[in-house]
This record gives sequence, C-alpha cells and structure tokens, in this order.
Amino acid sequence: MASQPRRWSRVAGYTMMAAAGIGAAAYPTPSVQEATGPLVYLWAAFLAVGGLLAAFGATTDRWIGELLGLPLLSAAFSVYAVVLASASAPASVVAALVLGGFALLLVGRWRDVGLVRLEATRQAE
Repeated sequence: MASQPRRWSRVAGYTMMAAAGIGAAAYPTPSVQEATGPLVYLWAAFLAVGGLLAAFGATTDRWIGELLGLPLLSAAFSVYAVVLASASAPASVVAALVLGGFALLLVGRWRDVGLVRLEATRQAE
C-alpha cells in the first residue's frame, strides 16, 4: 500500500508534463521557437506524448509506459535547458540548471524502470 501514494504522485506529475506539452504546442515558447524553429512543436510533442505514456504506465503500474515516455520527457527538458542556458542571463541559467537537473532525474528514473523490466522478464521465464 505504501507504493500507491508514490504512484499517484507520479501520475499527477506526468499528467502535468503532458498538459505542459499541449500548452507548449498551442503557445510555443518564443525563445525555444527562435532557437529551434519549427522543431519547437517536436519538443512540445515529446512533452505531451512522453507525459501521457508515462502517466499511463504509472496509472496501470506497467513499466512499458514509463520506459517509453521518460526518454521523450528527458529530451524535451534537456532542449529547454540548453535554450535557457544559451540566453546567458543569470535567471535563465538558474532555470536551465533546474530543468537540466530534472532531465537527469528523469534519466535516473528511466534506468530504474529498465531494471524493473529486466527483473520482470527474468521472473516471467
């Protein structure tokens, strides 16, 4: 029962990331659009699809959703971090550190889910 609250907090977080991706597609961030051109919609799609996949995986307690969604989320946050860091303004660099750190945490979660996948496969054999 202790894992349930943690799972639902992940569902909420991933759902918020998906909503951010939908919002970023509807209202692209000017600095990201300037830096990446039409690829701004790709990063928004990474957030939306990655968030939805990860939320589905966390909701159903299936590793496949997070395993597929987390790399998309991490890539999107990494792009946003690089764009912010390139602005060179102190506040932008601080925000870039936050987003970059968050991207690395998502990579760590992805690796943990990968270990769960390996163990689940081993148990099934």
